[in-house]
Amino acid sequence: MSWLLHTAPPTGLADAPVPPGTKGWRSDSRGGALTARMLRERPVPLFSKQFTFPLAVVDGPALEHNLAEMARYCAARGVVIAPHGKTTMSPEIAAAQLAAGAFAITVATVTQALAYHRHGVQRVLVANEVTDPGSLDWLLETMDADPAFAPIVCADSVAAVRLLAEAAAARAPRRPLDVLIELGHPGGRTGARTIDDAVEVGREVQRSGHLRGVGVTGYEGTLGHAGTPAEAERVHRFCLDLLEVGRRLVMTGALPQRHIVSAAGSLFFTEVCDALAEAASHDGVQVVLRSGAYAIHDHGLYDRVTPSNRGIRDAPTFRPTTTIWAPVLSVPEQGLAILLLGRRDVGFDQGLPAPLRHRGPDGALRPIVGAETTELNDQHAFVRLPEGYDVSPGDLLQLGISHPCTTFDKWQVLPVVDGEFVVDLIHTFF
Repeated sequence: MSWLLHTAPPTGLADAPVPPGTKGWRSDSRGGALTARMLRERPVPLFSKQFTFPLAVVDGPALEHNLAEMARYCAARGVVIAPHGKTTMSPEIAAAQLAAGAFAITVATVTQALAYHRHGVQRVLVANEVTDPGSLDWLLETMDADPAFAPIVCADSVAAVRLLAEAAAARAPRRPLDVLIELGHPGGRTGARTIDDAVEVGREVQRSGHLRGVGVTGYEGTLGHAGTPAEAERVHRFCLDLLEVGRRLVMTGALPQRHIVSAAGSLFFTEVCDALAEAASHDGVQVVLRSGAYAIHDHGLYDRVTPSNRGIRDAPTFRPTTTIWAPVLSVPEQGLAILLLGRRDVGFDQGLPAPLRHRGPDGALRPIVGAETTELNDQHAFVRLPEGYDVSPGDLLQLGISHPCTTFDKWQVLPVVDGEFVVDLIHTFF
């Protein structure tokens, strides 16, 4: 393995012991002193008494593949990526993404920015308006205390700009706070609703002290959820509107000629690249993607809608990385298995976990074709088995997840596996 094991480890995590009582880990494991560095030097078997189940694990080779695929794709198109860190909230994954060439780590909140900065991430893109005093004060205070810290925030209204400007004036930082002007669309989330409104936001940034306009941004993911041609056309038009906001603000001096244009969730990043490619090559615009789920991918939502599976030519191909191993508790009736796996362990907002493989007493792994999770309780999963397929209490089932964001937040330390061995750790800070 390379991305995780041969990059500089995040601050303080390589030698941090897994705390007693951590979900999925025996509290007495090696005296509570197990660390990522120890696992890198001496992997341990996954199916050992070292762990308790259910257990979420991350496939290390698949993760490395995904990071390399996105890095290759961006480099070939002259764009950069600021991966959205809310998906995993993992400093290890962020460090690997930055080592692979990421421009920054995107966050949704200043609390998330604080967590990443604490573990060595210096450039964060807050893809949201920052309006509460405590968050603004922390950003400005940290900018002064740490010259390498480079936050970028968003603004979509004159009122939001004035909040930023007032907070900055009160603290008078030695450097201006960088701001992206956010364009939205009717019915979407944040973002100025028209080009003219966005331009006025940019001019307000220009007039305000201690702020600096560095580009424009928007989120196209609320324009569609299936990747249909009609949705792709709406995304294309939205990207052209982003470029128009930038051009107008360059003409007024509110933005430099070389400015950021940022967009792209995990569904339409290829369409965003296509729409912005000419500007990136001819106008000197720096295109910054913000996709986050590509690193982890999944067996459900993103596997269905990822560009490569929608037939987009030259799109990167991603592999699902994260699965849950859950023990069979009971087989109370023919064809029904009850697992120790529930809503406290796995996301269910975008589909239930999909049974993949079965591990019986002999240790052999067998694919399960036709099994389906039909219901999740707090701590139990109901799995319907294909006709004639038998499992027994004590067996383990491997299940694929759907929507990584709502599975990762349920685990504090995830084992990284290579085959049947645990070779590293991923920490999360939700």
